This record gives sequence, structure tokens and C-alpha cells, in this order.
Amino acid sequence: MPLVGFRPTKARLVIEDGRESVLVMKVVLDAGDAVELAAGGTLAALTGVLRIRERRNGAGNSGKVIGSMVYVAETGPDNGTGSARYQVNVAMAADKFAMLLRTANTGRLPTKFFVDAGGRMAGANTPVLGYRVRSGVRMKVWDNHASPSLPVTNFVMILPIELPLPANGPAAASDPVLPVAATNAQVAELMDDMLVFQSDTRNMMFGLLSVLAIVAIAALAIGLALYFR
Repeated sequence: MPLVGFRPTKARLVIEDGRESVLVMKVVLDAGDAVELAAGGTLAALTGVLRIRERRNGAGNSGKVIGSMVYVAETGPDNGTGSARYQVNVAMAADKFAMLLRTANTGRLPTKFFVDAGGRMAGANTPVLGYRVRSGVRMKVWDNHASPSLPVTNFVMILPIELPLPANGPAAASDPVLPVAATNAQVAELMDDMLVFQSDTRNMMFGLLSVLAIVAIAALAIGLALYFR
């Protein structure tokens, strides 16, 4: 069956005493997907709603129908439904539904979800949700005029996960750096360098003082010679 991808934008939880809880999300068609409608237009141009019902018995679907994707045609103002839209209805096992609620309670919505929809209906020769190649591009086509309701046999949801920062990551960069003790060989080498530097500095100072003394004596001699001339 064709796989159709959606992305939720808003969510709310409906809880009623004595009935199964329902998570309702406003959804849009995933940007990487494209579904044409046989009656005209595209699925991306319509507003959609996803209703996830808690399945308390916990049994798997085993390839059976677990929901539906329904196209609601545009109607007049008398009926009060307004523009065309679609609705996806699925049932989810209780343990997975609880995981979804925990994610929603933290203020995060699923990244995206996919549904398997549009198998062959009874008496139909072709699937009501199939593929068409146009200008070399393969896209999905929903015959929403003949079959406004599609069976859903599988449901996949991607939930966001926040990973903690690693111990050696950016947070550890501010930790103080402990000094490392030098070995005896390193200390001896450092002292030898200091003694050599001290000796070179002393010789340089003596040489500089000698030059200054010679210049002073020469200046004094020239001065005396000019005075007694």
C-alpha cells in the first residue's frame, strides 16, 4: 500500500469517563510527499486532523484495518462544515499510547508520522490510492470521488528524543585544569638553562660597561686636549 506522510502542528487530549482516551492533532501533509486528488486539487492544500484512539486490549493489528483516512468534501454554509478537509483515524495500543502522552505532556509533538492506506477495495480492479507518472515524476493519486474513505492498516510515528550532553562535551570545558608535577630531569634542565642565561647576561653587562668607560675616557682626553691648546 502507498505510504502517506504527515506532520502535526497542534495537539489536544480528549478524556471522557468510561471511554477510551483520544489524542487529536492538527496535521499537514509532509513536505516531501505529494498526493493528488482525482476530484481536483492536492491533499497538501487541505487542512487535516489526526485522531489517535487508545486501544486498551493491547492486541496487534496483524495486518487488519486499524483506522481510516477520510476525505470530507466541501459543503455549503447550511451544513456548517465549510471547505474540504481530511481526517485520519487510527487506534494505538495502550502502552504505545501512554508513551505518546508522555511526549505530549513535555510540550513536544511527534516529528512526523506515516500511514499505510489505500489498498484494493472490494470489487475494485485498481487501488483507490495509487501512483501516476507525470512529466517523469511519480506521485500518489487518491480517487477521493469514488472512494472518499481509505482503510489504514499500519501506523508509524516518529517521536523526538533529547540526548544529554556527553561528559567530555562543551560542559566539561569549564572544568579547572590541574597542574602536572615536573620530573627531576626537567627541573635540572630548567636550572641549567637559567644559569646559562645568567652567565650570558653578566658577560653582556660587563662588555657594555667597558665600552662606556672607553668612550668616557676618550671624551675626557679630547676635552683636555682642546682646553690646553
